[in-house]
Amino acid sequence: MLSNLKLSLEEARFRKLCDDTQAMSIQGYRSDGTVVYWNEASEKLYGYTADEALGSNLFDLIIPAEMAADVRQAVAWMFEHQQGIPSARLTLKHQDGTDVPVYSSHTVVALPNDEPIMFCMDADLRALDLAEAEVQKLMYFDPLTGLANRNLLLDHLQAAIQTTTKQHKVGAVLLIDVINFHSFNDSLGYESGDSVLRHCAQCISNEARQADTVARIGNDEFVLVLSALSSSFADAATIAEVRASQLLESISRPLNVHHHSLRVNARIGISFFSTQTMDCTILLQQADLALKAVKQQSTSAIGFFDKHMEAAVRHRLELSQALEHAIEQQQLRMVYQPQVNAERQLLSVEALLRWHHPRYGEISPNEFIPIAEASGSILRLGAWVLERCCEQSKLWSNNPKLETLGISINVSPAQFLDPDFVDHVRAILERTQVNPANIRFELTENLMAQNIDFIVQQMQELKQLGISISLDDFGTGYASLAYLTQLPLDELKIDRRFVKTLFKQGEGALLTEMIIGLGRSMNLTIIAEGVETNAQFERLRELGCEVFQGYLFGYPSDTLPDIN
Repeated sequence: MLSNLKLSLEEARFRKLCDDTQAMSIQGYRSDGTVVYWNEASEKLYGYTADEALGSNLFDLIIPAEMAADVRQAVAWMFEHQQGIPSARLTLKHQDGTDVPVYSSHTVVALPNDEPIMFCMDADLRALDLAEAEVQKLMYFDPLTGLANRNLLLDHLQAAIQTTTKQHKVGAVLLIDVINFHSFNDSLGYESGDSVLRHCAQCISNEARQADTVARIGNDEFVLVLSALSSSFADAATIAEVRASQLLESISRPLNVHHHSLRVNARIGISFFSTQTMDCTILLQQADLALKAVKQQSTSAIGFFDKHMEAAVRHRLELSQALEHAIEQQQLRMVYQPQVNAERQLLSVEALLRWHHPRYGEISPNEFIPIAEASGSILRLGAWVLERCCEQSKLWSNNPKLETLGISINVSPAQFLDPDFVDHVRAILERTQVNPANIRFELTENLMAQNIDFIVQQMQELKQLGISISLDDFGTGYASLAYLTQLPLDELKIDRRFVKTLFKQGEGALLTEMIIGLGRSMNLTIIAEGVETNAQFERLRELGCEVFQGYLFGYPSDTLPDIN
């Protein structure tokens, strides 16, 4: 009798202890998962009242579906061996479906003449997780702007260096300094200064791509990491210069702070990276040296660590600005290089753009086309070229001898990927009344690195207009055989570098034969460019090439040659 009384008292004390424990959720379960005990702390942690939980099943209440099999196995083991398993951190579920991170301990209590019960004791880790997240935020993010701080910047910069190196490209570090920032604090107060910093952070973030990193590393200094800009240092420098100019323009837009209109100005120092051996700290130091040089002179707000590169970029920037006015100032013209058949009869021409500047003279397309692509002016140039070529083709078609003369027009990837490109082409065809059967668009292989489904759709819509499609530089870049079979092409063009090595044992000769055989099997016209000797012409004819282009048949000219 005394023994039973003692057990009752012990049980009462145990229940009292468990019921009053606010810091620890305690639940009791039968071997099948039925809930037999649920304290007040469990109600708060998981959202179920004791009345709702008692008699329900563990797996219906708090166990996520993806954990169910493992938990069933663990529960079965505990009841079989009548002992607990090691404590662990688990993510269980709340009544509303949200995650509940807990530190969970388990034991099995087996009393004489009573069924064993598994007790789970769960400590709520949500507050701890929030605290850890806050610590992480303080460690890696700037509290004022929400941008990455120096610690996170160094991690991201190291990753950008590795990614850029793998792609054999060049990246850039832009160090941005707010000019006379202290004057905002001194004249308008620290709240206004904070508004200026948040404004700058937003402007830089708006100009950043998804792959870029934006950070605040000092009181008034920000960093923008541009990864994988280009495979060429000169092109990467041009792109970085354009991005920096856009950034300065964005930052300088008027900002209203406490009824004051402020204009914020900044300076930018730029360094570049291209190999995994580049050290993050040194890159930042180089950008800082470039920034200091900018501060010492007043001619520009953008400076480069490499002075030779800076001079080259300055020249490219001047060309970029001049290119904006080249159309209006009638500095551009089209020239045409003949394309002939195996009997050297004129079939078509390739239209080539030329630029003569009054100060710089004749500028090579190899120089100004990349500049146009980097600055975005390629869309305007491409539209002008397309219009001139269609007008010229229409004029030629009025001559019975030239009625079917084809014209190949180079279309840049940026131009082709413009969603409005097909509509623009349709409008030009209608306006010029040119025969679309005489028009062929030449597309380069690097276009294939883009959305292949969209590319195929664009090609199909162009072919519906009557335009034919040629793939230029096949075998030099991105186009695989799998892609090639998807593309509604009419022509493959053998790159001049293969023609140049036609008589050497190696890749060039093999690829030339392969391209010709592949094109013929797909019923595509094969044209070889860069044909300069009779030996090359005869060898290409023997291999089955059908159309030829090169200095052997005529140089690019604004008049048509007489081909015998």
